[in-house]
Amino acid sequence: MTEAKEVAVSNGQENKEQHSVPPEELEGAIIRQVEYYFGDVNLPRDKFLREQVKLDEGWVPLDILTRFNRLARLTTDTEVIAKALNNSTSGLLEVSEDNKKVRRHPELAIPEMNEERRKELVGRTVYAKGFPKHSTLDELIEFFKQYETAENILMRRYLDKNTKKRQFKGSIFVTFKTKEQAEKFLATPDVKYGDTTLLLKWQDEYLAMKQEEYTARKEEKEKKHKDREAANKSEKDELKLPSGTVLHFTAEGDSKMKREDVKNALVEIGAEVAYIDFNVGDTEGWVRLSKEDSAKGIFDKITDGKLKIVDKDVPFKLIEGDEERAYLNKSAEEMVKRRKNQKNFSKQKRGNFKGKQNNRKRKGGQNEDGPPAKVNAAES
Repeated sequence: MTEAKEVAVSNGQENKEQHSVPPEELEGAIIRQVEYYFGDVNLPRDKFLREQVKLDEGWVPLDILTRFNRLARLTTDTEVIAKALNNSTSGLLEVSEDNKKVRRHPELAIPEMNEERRKELVGRTVYAKGFPKHSTLDELIEFFKQYETAENILMRRYLDKNTKKRQFKGSIFVTFKTKEQAEKFLATPDVKYGDTTLLLKWQDEYLAMKQEEYTARKEEKEKKHKDREAANKSEKDELKLPSGTVLHFTAEGDSKMKREDVKNALVEIGAEVAYIDFNVGDTEGWVRLSKEDSAKGIFDKITDGKLKIVDKDVPFKLIEGDEERAYLNKSAEEMVKRRKNQKNFSKQKRGNFKGKQNNRKRKGGQNEDGPPAKVNAAES
């Protein structure tokens, strides 16, 4: 069965759980574990072991295998491992003459993990759900011994945001040696783990279902995004600003000129100002007038393109065409955002106000020195 992670045993010492298997079952457990390592399911996708296989005509030292956690839990004694593997009857493994190494039989080619192979594996893999979240791989292995041989068990996990650790979901993918064995398992009525009846599906059916759910969520998300964009566009269209209304001016960076100063100077020459896009210290600004096509008439009143503001001659220019349309579109978008922010702020403020009122009511209605309020027995 698969291991979530292979862990090296420090200093070559045995794992504290290595004697948990009864002596009479140890040999069989060692054979199953090592044959899994070199089997058709694990070896094609085990990068570390494939690299080891390439070093010495397929031979892998047994002391390398004892660094793998699940074998180390059984034993780290290479003599015990060699003796067990010499009794294997599957024909999958060969043990070296000095009992120091093991390899997959040279005549058994390692399956290539391609699309055809992937589909073949999926075709004999079952999704099973209903296991306790605290289940261990050993417990699952023991459970599946009562059915036809299962080649691989993949415990499905998720990353817990609080503990930052991967936790078991309670569901697995179990791959059987043949499709017929998988079909037989799926056809078994009311497969139970403890008191829980397991939910069983073919893996490809489960993956197709999850893909449909993902697609539905994605489409719903895209729909909400489009609805928001449509609402923003509608609101922006409602805020369509009059054209022919924009003037641009430049200012010195160290100038103390304010928006009010700009507005007052323009009002003096007959301008009806709707908005001034400028802050103290800016080197440029924009003026948006209220009446459509009024900017040119105001600009014509500015002698030599410069308007006296406070004690400075401030250069102005008329904004027209694409430049004006871009500025007005940007201004409308910013107005929509400001309105939304104001609405959200108002809702939050009302919510905080109601919360404070409720707190005051609770405090006022509670007498800490007096007897407790009467409680309905049916509610207590």
